[in-house]
Amino acid sequence: MLNAEFLQAAAAICGEGQVVPGSSIEPRYLEPARYAPGRAAALLRPGSAAEAAQLLPLCAAHGLRVVPQGAHTGLVRAGTPDDAQREVLLSTERLREVFEFEAWDRTLRVSAGFRLSEVNERLAPHGLMLPIDLSADPSVGGLVSHNTGGTRMLRYGDVRANTLALRVALADGRVLQLGQGLQKDNAQLALHQLFIGASGALGLVLEATFRLAAVPRQQAVAMIAPRSLDDVFPFYQRVMARYPGLVSAFEAISREAFSAAMAGPDETPRWFGGQLPDYALLLELSSELGTEQLDLQTLLQQLLEDEFGEAVIDAVLGADADCWHLRHHISEGLRRQGKVLGFDLSFPRRQFMAFREAGKTWLATHFPAARLADFGHLGDGGLHFNMVWPRHLPLDEPALRDGLYALVRAHGGSISAEHGVGPQLQQAYWRHTDPALQSISGQLQSALDPQSLLAHTHWGREGGGQRA
Repeated sequence: MLNAEFLQAAAAICGEGQVVPGSSIEPRYLEPARYAPGRAAALLRPGSAAEAAQLLPLCAAHGLRVVPQGAHTGLVRAGTPDDAQREVLLSTERLREVFEFEAWDRTLRVSAGFRLSEVNERLAPHGLMLPIDLSADPSVGGLVSHNTGGTRMLRYGDVRANTLALRVALADGRVLQLGQGLQKDNAQLALHQLFIGASGALGLVLEATFRLAAVPRQQAVAMIAPRSLDDVFPFYQRVMARYPGLVSAFEAISREAFSAAMAGPDETPRWFGGQLPDYALLLELSSELGTEQLDLQTLLQQLLEDEFGEAVIDAVLGADADCWHLRHHISEGLRRQGKVLGFDLSFPRRQFMAFREAGKTWLATHFPAARLADFGHLGDGGLHFNMVWPRHLPLDEPALRDGLYALVRAHGGSISAEHGVGPQLQQAYWRHTDPALQSISGQLQSALDPQSLLAHTHWGREGGGQRA
């Protein structure tokens, strides 16, 4: 439990003013992007990897659990504490010791506290980037802990595909260097992969080494109205076959999501002559070559002309920034309309539309007040099956979630495509994950954290990582 001895010892490690009692913690550390605020016994803000590693066994010795937190942009509450007596919040925002760019290898070794936006600002003069694109601005530690994908995963892959090495602190304070940051290295087990997407439950991410990508010299974007839902994936297949290596995004936006993202009704005439389609597609081509070598606008124009009347009935060109602005403001627009229920799902492409129709039918039958406004990364199978619920109506949210997650499982999908598994999805994970897999995962978690110091997400149902 929290006492004066602990506060004094923690302050001796990370400095006066960097240990804050629960009653004095700023709201930004406790209020998640969604859901109600959390609670914590204290906030710890180490200024180095060594300090962070020392704090972990100190917390264990005092019977306190640790909730690591980066920029607090996650959507599954993995970075939000919920116990004012036994949980301390360990912020990584001051872990900024390392920013080592290797030009010849095109790699970056970087501390967990740097934000994605700052990383790419520093890399821009070199013509390189960490190719993770999303509307939030997470920290490096958060990116790794949740294996973020983003809107351009189709071309560049997720965080896992771009991570070469990690430096992590285990619950007992040991610091491990996992990987050497090499493009090719089979001299040891790739243990860094275990910590990517683990929601911080196996260890504290201190540093990461990333593979970088060249910043595109040109991009071409179109917002497309397909003839029908049946035409969407055949069109996608033709686009990928016609322009392999050039397609960086293929997004889908339902009419309801599209309307929510617009600034107001006066904006409607700008899109498709005011006749919004039931389903819109955002297609982006990008290349590191200049227009003198390859003109993407001409390629995109030719594609749409060839597909017009077949898969395409209308398109908006030459509004690249507006297209992406609209795509990235869907969630914000939905929040203005009511309580947002977010489902971060993914499916095999053959099941994507089948689930969408089955989910709509199930909602209409069991929760007719829910207004579906889905969108997502259609090109990589990702679907944000989000909906708005009227704030004045009662809601049995566990029943709604359990029913839809059962449908996800029946269609061969994932209940968490890229948001991770934290407290918000804990029950769903237990209910819809193979018990044998839970058992093995719990044993691994228990081996790395036998006292459940970091167990804000439990990968095993019984024992193996589950805390009291």
